[in-house]
Amino acid sequence: MRRLLFLFAFLCAPVSAAPEPTSYVVVGERSQVAFDATFPLGDFSGTTDRVAGEFRLDPADVPHGVLGSASVNPAWLKTGLEGRDRDLKQTLEVNAHPEISFQVEEVRSSFPSLTERADVALHISGVMRIRSVERPVAWTGRARIEEGWLWVRGEAQIRLSDFGITPPRKFFLAVGDLVRVSFDLRLAPRR
Repeated sequence: MRRLLFLFAFLCAPVSAAPEPTSYVVVGERSQVAFDATFPLGDFSGTTDRVAGEFRLDPADVPHGVLGSASVNPAWLKTGLEGRDRDLKQTLEVNAHPEISFQVEEVRSSFPSLTERADVALHISGVMRIRSVERPVAWTGRARIEEGWLWVRGEAQIRLSDFGITPPRKFFLAVGDLVRVSFDLRLAPRR
């Protein structure tokens, strides 16, 4: 009878549940999305700090899953030259397609948890949407905890033509089809 009572007590004892994932929001003024393009007359870059997004994850158990997305309005990308910025807006058709976004599908990490002591290497895969065309994109990245926030950086190579974009031409010379895109995001817990 004592064994039966012990078994019953064991089965009825509260089980500690896995922690719930936390929602984190992108802090735009402390984040940046950028691209690097090649051009025969001089390579150039573009950046914006107007980044939006939200992610759900448990920093102590990254392999359990990461959900979320980030986006930018391509009209806010700046290259440092007004004429080139106008050409970029025209190429990206910013009036018809006012958002470039990335939806996370899977994150693989070199360690299961994020800490303040060291970066954790990430492989991030998901779907990027540019000019309403969606394509899979894989990023290499790094993450860590910094003052209670998450700091996540990464980069990938994309082909403009994969998104239905003909690389722009100037003086009979074309911008390279392969573009390096990168992000540097600070994520704060949603309050």
